[in-house]
Amino acid sequence: MINYWRGAACSDQPAQPLFGRGTSIAHIVSIATSPDAASLVLVTGPTGIGRGAVLAAVRDELTARDVTTLTLRVARAERDRPFSLASRLAAELAAANPDGDVRRTAKGAAPGPGRDAGRRLAAELRAAVTACDKLTVLVDDAQWTDPDSRAVLLPLVRALAGGPVTFVCALRPSPADPAGERAALDQLCAAGLAEVVPLRPLRESEVRALATQHLQAKPSASLLGYLGRECRGRPAAVLTALAGHRRSGSLRVFDRHAYLTASDQPPSLPSDLPPVEYLKQLGGQVWPVAKAMAVLHPLGSAAIGLAGEAVGATEDEVRAALAELYAEGALRHGPGPDHWRFRVPLLASALITCLGPYERRRLAQLAVTAIWAGTAVADDRYLAEQLVAAGRFVDSGRASVELLAKGTAAMLDDGYHAERWLRAALDLIAEPERRAHALVMHASTCLIHLRYGEALESASTVMSEYADLVSPETLLEMELVYVASLGGTSDMAALAEICDGGWRSLPGREGHRALTRCIALCHLDRWREADEHLEAQRHTWSRDNDVVTALGLLFSECVQAILGRTELFERAVAAPTRWPLWTQGVRHRFERLSQLARVLMLLGDPDRAEEVLAVHRLPSAYRPVPDRVVADSQSGHWDRALGLALESLAVGLSIGDLPTHTLMCRETSVILGARGRLAGAREVIERARTVQPVMLHLLAAPESYLERALGAADRADQVVTDALAVAVERGLVAGTDDLWLLRAESDMAAGDLAAAERCADEAHKVAELLGTGRARLSHLLTAAVVHHDRESATAAVRLARKRAQPLEQADTLAAVVRYGLADPSLLHEAYALYGDLDALLRRAQLRNLMRAHKVAVPGRSFTIAENERLLATLVTEGLTNRELAVALGCSEKSVESRLGRLFKRTGFRSRVELASAMLTGEYAA
Repeated sequence: MINYWRGAACSDQPAQPLFGRGTSIAHIVSIATSPDAASLVLVTGPTGIGRGAVLAAVRDELTARDVTTLTLRVARAERDRPFSLASRLAAELAAANPDGDVRRTAKGAAPGPGRDAGRRLAAELRAAVTACDKLTVLVDDAQWTDPDSRAVLLPLVRALAGGPVTFVCALRPSPADPAGERAALDQLCAAGLAEVVPLRPLRESEVRALATQHLQAKPSASLLGYLGRECRGRPAAVLTALAGHRRSGSLRVFDRHAYLTASDQPPSLPSDLPPVEYLKQLGGQVWPVAKAMAVLHPLGSAAIGLAGEAVGATEDEVRAALAELYAEGALRHGPGPDHWRFRVPLLASALITCLGPYERRRLAQLAVTAIWAGTAVADDRYLAEQLVAAGRFVDSGRASVELLAKGTAAMLDDGYHAERWLRAALDLIAEPERRAHALVMHASTCLIHLRYGEALESASTVMSEYADLVSPETLLEMELVYVASLGGTSDMAALAEICDGGWRSLPGREGHRALTRCIALCHLDRWREADEHLEAQRHTWSRDNDVVTALGLLFSECVQAILGRTELFERAVAAPTRWPLWTQGVRHRFERLSQLARVLMLLGDPDRAEEVLAVHRLPSAYRPVPDRVVADSQSGHWDRALGLALESLAVGLSIGDLPTHTLMCRETSVILGARGRLAGAREVIERARTVQPVMLHLLAAPESYLERALGAADRADQVVTDALAVAVERGLVAGTDDLWLLRAESDMAAGDLAAAERCADEAHKVAELLGTGRARLSHLLTAAVVHHDRESATAAVRLARKRAQPLEQADTLAAVVRYGLADPSLLHEAYALYGDLDALLRRAQLRNLMRAHKVAVPGRSFTIAENERLLATLVTEGLTNRELAVALGCSEKSVESRLGRLFKRTGFRSRVELASAMLTGEYAA
């Protein structure tokens, strides 16, 4: 069983879609059905490439064409049984033609040894073949054919030229194949009697299609990258990896997209995988050497001696085992002399799962000892991973020092490994002071990378067991990590307990407790109380040490900005280095700059946020995913933003940071809604409400758009009204600018001019308070709409172009034309901007506005195709015909007509088929 990622013969495999094999299958079928084509087809490729699956597909296609097929599979044990395949073939042919006058050996028995036996069998086969009608013989795992059968069958191929029988054989070429047989095959190919059809590894697009079909979800870019690295285009390995990650819970699906929670986390693979079982059967030192090399191969030439030490074998015995693994297609040479690598890296992961606890630790011990001694060389990540595995099998003191150092160095840029290494260091440290330090670094790392459960556990341990062993500044940091992690794990009861009196019993000084309660109040969306508490306690935190004072200033700046008092915040943005902690380590600079940028994005100024980060150099390439989503969305990089957002929502690594989780959900729902993904947009909004209900008024604008798109105008207005009421009640100003504009528009539509004027006044107040470009733009548009002010409309267009946020700019242009405040020719500019964003639904809605203003819509054929994509998207979202009509601005009869044309053109017979095709990419929308 060499195609060992699958372990099923071609004769009993269920028919499944094959990706990247259509051309090969069609070519083989063409040869098998052509009267003058080659008599022998060799389907070749490495292990796991799908040779047996191709044979099964060829068999099914030939059967559909009424061509008789005969399927044989060669077992590995048959290579040592003379004439095994040839005699089986003769028996099968005789059984298929019982009336033929062919003398043959008993069915299933091989002839005795000797030249005469081979001649008799060859004559028997020639006679049997002559008696056949059109026949294709399919032979799987033909590399195990015994030499005597090859000697009989290869000459038969020459005799079959132009005859009724074609042999299609799947085999894995090996460097150990006899040179004479390779030469004989070359001669057959040169004579046109044989043809080789090599199966190449799947391309990325084909791996994507395979994974989509298997998961019924589209794989993310990071998941595809992982499958490419680990599976090398082998379809069976891809399916094995996906199953392993599903089993471990590290593969998540959200909004019909699949993600890995951590791309470096190995899959949970069963120990009885076919490739593993196959290697177990090879005998000698092959199996133990294969397991050892799974761990040791990154050490290059040193791995050979270390593997011998691990399995109790000489270097020559190890080399012999490696040669056999190479011949079997498991290993490959390189990159240097005596270096070996696994052809499919996933196989190494599978072998590691077969190691017992002692074996794994022993191999890690050998690797670490060799690296420490200088007899082997490896990168820091490999050494750290082996230190984790070795545990106390190596010097615990040295191991803990190295793990702590490597984990700390990686804490900003490689959260998965940093957390893992710091956790392992903790397991090796007994001294209380060092253990406290390791816990602090572990908690901080986990918080930075939004691993709130782990951060909560470590911070809580420091606060309860080691409070007297860390500095006051560090203790404060742990208290803040603790509170943020409570928010990240949605433990609202614990947060409420802190806010309502429990903060007084926290360890640390009074200033610490004041700041901790402030953060807890923010996590409960009690921003006004947080601000009042900071002011009331200013005499305590402002007179404490630099850390307490600096954090108190940071909290004050940001909370006041959210409440509409931006003076402190603007001073901080202008000079972020004037902060007590700026020179006290990269972590503090990272925290300072990230928080300032986060609030700027909340205020709608992504350009200023990027400028602050660029001028003052964020000390790491790492930025929390929610921040990146918001930045990309506001700057018009929607594909990138959407990919990051959906992955973050799928794996649960977006909550905790305030208020970027809600802001990220807002931006995500805006993108989905604009592209016609209405159900997906609603799901994101509901998730934000459930997971972290903070500053939910930020969601009102996209939710109102969804309601209005489906014809629920009253509900759309109520969403905005309710959001403004909550914001006013809590004193929140940030994020209300566009809501006052929406409220003014609804009041104008209802004919309530007085109410609309009040909205214009409120929009003016917000612009005065915040002073941001977005707030000024909302005020200008509100004034233009309410007072029919062309001057304000012109100023709004000018400001929107200057800010250069594509969606905001397009919406502004559409608005001023809709209210008759600008030349309709501006709609061309808006239309192009929506097109750049692939905002299908907004483009369709704008086309209706363009027609109403007699503005020509460019590109008729492109428009028709785009309308079909939008219709398919909306159908996939589950909209009824009535909802489709409202969303598209047409009649239900028109919708029925469009659907009929779409089904006729694409060949899909139902909404279900269309939705499935959208998912798999068969019909791309």
